[in-house]
Amino acid sequence: MIRPTCLLLLLAGLMPCRAAYAPPAAAGTALDKLRSYSELTTAAGTMDLDAYTYNLTTWQMTHGGFSKAHAALYVNRWDGTAELSSWTGTKSEPLGMFDNNATVQEMRLLAVRYKATTVDSLKKRFKASFLKATGFVLASQRSSGAWPQVYPKRGNYSDMATYNDNAMIRVMVMVKDMVDKKAPFDSDIATDSLARLKTSLDKSVAFALKAQIVNAGAPTVWCAQHDTSTYAAAGARAYELPSKSGSESAGVVWFLMNWPDQTTAVQKAVKGAIAWYKKNRVADMKFSSGDFVASSGSAMWYRFYEVANDSFFFCDRGGDTTKTQDITKLSTDRRYGYQWAGDYGSGLLNAEAAYLTALGSVVGIAERAHPREASLRVEGARLLADVPDGAYQLRILDASGALRGTVQAQAFGGHLEVPLPASLQSLRIGFVTMSRIGSSESLRQAFVRP
Repeated sequence: MIRPTCLLLLLAGLMPCRAAYAPPAAAGTALDKLRSYSELTTAAGTMDLDAYTYNLTTWQMTHGGFSKAHAALYVNRWDGTAELSSWTGTKSEPLGMFDNNATVQEMRLLAVRYKATTVDSLKKRFKASFLKATGFVLASQRSSGAWPQVYPKRGNYSDMATYNDNAMIRVMVMVKDMVDKKAPFDSDIATDSLARLKTSLDKSVAFALKAQIVNAGAPTVWCAQHDTSTYAAAGARAYELPSKSGSESAGVVWFLMNWPDQTTAVQKAVKGAIAWYKKNRVADMKFSSGDFVASSGSAMWYRFYEVANDSFFFCDRGGDTTKTQDITKLSTDRRYGYQWAGDYGSGLLNAEAAYLTALGSVVGIAERAHPREASLRVEGARLLADVPDGAYQLRILDASGALRGTVQAQAFGGHLEVPLPASLQSLRIGFVTMSRIGSSESLRQAFVRP
């Protein structure tokens, strides 16, 4: 029986039916690390989780967001006077946040307890709080698709698209889980928002593709922050200058590698970033306690590289004038109080082969072997295809996959024309497996008779 997805492709215009993309397991594992809400459950300790989650809802701000570093506060209800956020905006309003897992982890716990609680009043309260937070997620996204560190605006770097500490990627992972109804969102808790969330998610992927830094025509990686309108790399704190980030870029690549729609643009972004990580790998060295030390078998990447080239740098609180490649010139505070390098890319390099294999299973042998689509079509009693010159064997199957006939034909001038036997002329929907004789090249493509 023909698969529904295949039939849709057929009716849309004689497109080949391909296997669904299955991302490398490593990509899923990497993103699983961004699904944790253990800070909250750890803070709750032995406290009843429904009671803890109820208290959490009392700390939610009117715009729907939560502040970071509040897990310990949720053991008690908000008293009506305590500060709801550690930061305030340009209008002195309390800010909701995404960094340090803020808002995202609260939404995950709310979804978990919504499914688990047996108390109707709590179920209603948890869902209402979750939907309010969903409104915050949607409202905080910029029209370009970027998510900032905080919302409403703070009036500084926090208003930029924030890949720093995986803030934006963590939101994207959650939104995708909601759209996919992946646990803990496999209930009706987000049903009414799915269409808007899907649009929001697509925009965030488009932003990532546009923001990728390109050097001499080659896509590289990303900055920890990007301007939400121009997509340009942007600085944050004084020692976090506009740069290419060895650290934050990894999360973007993992997400794109896991993205189900592996368009040419997505593949180019992932492959370009992996090539950059290969080029800039420092072997047999690691960063430890403010120093770079020899370590056989280790690999590392620097935290910051120049936007226009691959020169690494460090920077102190004095900003651009303190930029250096000598870490000993940094103040004690910055030298020992910041992660200037780490093994950010080994996982990506190790996953490259699995990624290319996964792409190969989708694209198929033919698209790797042939310079253009076969453009197979049926016109009257003829089967036509645009393929490189050569001799071909064609196996014609019906929609259920049963073999209905085998023919051989020769392509000339990039075109192949096969008269269909009378026994096959009534076939309206089916498949053709085309193999170039004397070669391992092959193509399986669906067709529908108009």
